[in-house]
Amino acid sequence: MSQRTRAVRASLFGFLVGGAAGVTVGLLLAPDEGRQLRRRAAYLLDRWAGDLAAVVDRLDRDGASSDARARADALVADARQQAEDLLSEADALISQARLGRSGDGA
Repeated sequence: MSQRTRAVRASLFGFLVGGAAGVTVGLLLAPDEGRQLRRRAAYLLDRWAGDLAAVVDRLDRDGASSDARARADALVADARQQAEDLLSEADALISQARLGRSGDGA
């Protein structure tokens, strides 16, 4: 594996991990309603998916091999799945927080 491929892979991985951590912290700390949080998270997910697709396209234009393209596509699919998992976890946390809040007032 060439150094460029490793650098691209490391950059994409860092982007995904940082994005996932940012979304998680943002969802946990944001004072917004759950519906608005989900809308914002969906928007960010679409935006990040678009950014990743642009990187994949740039790699394709730069003469990257079809093997690299397949790995990048798999990485994008994995990122989407992780983001969807984060959204599900955020929904569960929001539900728990609402139940806890309604239970405190009783």
